[in-house]
Amino acid sequence: MKMNNRKSPLIKILAIAGTASLAVATSTAQATMLDGIVDQWTVGVSTIFDTTSITDSNGNSPGGVTIINNQSLRWGSDLGSGLSGLDISNSPALGTALTNGPALGNVSITHLNRPITGDTLRSLDILSTLTLTPLVPAAPGLPAQTLSFTVHYAETSNGDNPCADGGANGVGVNVNGCADIYVTDANSLNFSFFYDLDGGVGPLQNQEYFISFFELTNGLKPLSAAACAVAGVATPCLGFETPEQQDTTVQFASLITTEKIHIPEPGSLALAGLGLLGLGLHRRRRG
Repeated sequence: MKMNNRKSPLIKILAIAGTASLAVATSTAQATMLDGIVDQWTVGVSTIFDTTSITDSNGNSPGGVTIINNQSLRWGSDLGSGLSGLDISNSPALGTALTNGPALGNVSITHLNRPITGDTLRSLDILSTLTLTPLVPAAPGLPAQTLSFTVHYAETSNGDNPCADGGANGVGVNVNGCADIYVTDANSLNFSFFYDLDGGVGPLQNQEYFISFFELTNGLKPLSAAACAVAGVATPCLGFETPEQQDTTVQFASLITTEKIHIPEPGSLALAGLGLLGLGLHRRRRG
C-alpha cells in the first residue's frame, strides 16, 4: 500500500479502525475542555478494492481477474481446489478510539491461495475512507477523506526449488509448495492532523494529533530481497507470504496519539496491538 506521510490542515490518512467500547468519566471530559485534547474519537472506515486499478499478470485490466464485488476478487483456472483470491472483511466499520490508548483491530484482508493455472492478479489499489468525530468531549466531525494504497502480488510456481522467495521448497511457509507473495507499504506511522475544540475563537490550542496503522496478527514482515524482486518492488519491502492451499488473514488496526511514535523495525509493528500506554506517550500542548 502506498501512501504519503504529509501534514494536512484536515486529514490525509488511511484508517483501518475497528470496534471497541471505552468509558471515560465526566471528570475526564471536564479536564479535556481545559487542556484542549480530544480524549475519545468515533472512527468510521469503509475499505474497498478499486476495481478500475486491477492489473493481471499479462498487464491487462482486469484481464484474468474476476470481480465478484468491490470487496472480493478471484483469479486463475480451477484445478479442483477452487480459485485464488482476495477478500476484505469487517468493512464498513464503526468504533471508538482513545487518544494515547491501545491500537484497535478492525478491517481484515484474506488471501485464498489455491493451486491454479492461467492469469493471476499482479497489482491493484485499495481505497479506504475515514471519518473522525470527537466523542469526549463531543464536537463536530472532520470531513471524510479517502486515500488510495497500491499493493503488489506475485503468484509463484509451486514446484520451484529454491522458491521465488529464495527459500527451500517443502520447508516453512513453502511446506505445500512455493508460497505466494503480497507486498504492501511500510510507511504507515505518524500521519498528522489538527483539531481545535473551540474552533479557533477561544483559548484552547489547535492540537496536533498523529494516527498510525498497524497489523495485529504478525503476518506483515520484512521480506527477502528475492521476494521483493519477484513482486516487482524495491528492497526493503514489507508484506506477507501465503502458504499454498491455505487461507491467510491479516488484521489491521489504528492508533491515535498526541506524540509521534517510534518503532525501529517494520516487523515490530504488531507490538502496537499490545497497547502503547507503557511507552511513555504523553500529551503535548501546542500554542
